[in-house]
Amino acid sequence: MHTFTESLISETRSDELPEEYDYFGRLVGSWDFDYIDHNMSCSLKGEWYFARVLEGMAIQDVIILPSRDTRTDIPHPDEEYGTTLRIYNPSTHAWDIAYCYTGRIMRLEARKQDGMIVLTNIADERRKWVFATIEDDTFHWQNVTVADDGTWHINVDLYATRA
Repeated sequence: MHTFTESLISETRSDELPEEYDYFGRLVGSWDFDYIDHNMSCSLKGEWYFARVLEGMAIQDVIILPSRDTRTDIPHPDEEYGTTLRIYNPSTHAWDIAYCYTGRIMRLEARKQDGMIVLTNIADERRKWVFATIEDDTFHWQNVTVADDGTWHINVDLYATRA
């Protein structure tokens, strides 16, 4: 397993990934978060880990919800243990993304929009996942559905702090 990990993880950004498009680089590391589901009126604690991979041209993560130390034997409707692979595409200057968890794979594309990083679901452009802010030790992420009139309904707010 050591050889796999060694060949996957990169310590630095690739020179072929321009710094101005390194949207997700500030996320590399370990995060604890509060997940607030507005549709179900509940909140959970979670953990999220990001690393540079594939010779520094991609960012991969593992998201765990609820966190391993708060998980119980009773499954939660928002329970998730998934991974996302974000690969910079030099021909479009966007990020091609695959999000995977048990029984599901979603394809997304990420671009900067109004100072945010907006990940749009390829199969349903009304579904978006947004990094509203990314600071050195905090970030704010949202799960959004776009209404017919273009307004955004925020399904989930996630507030993370560096672990």
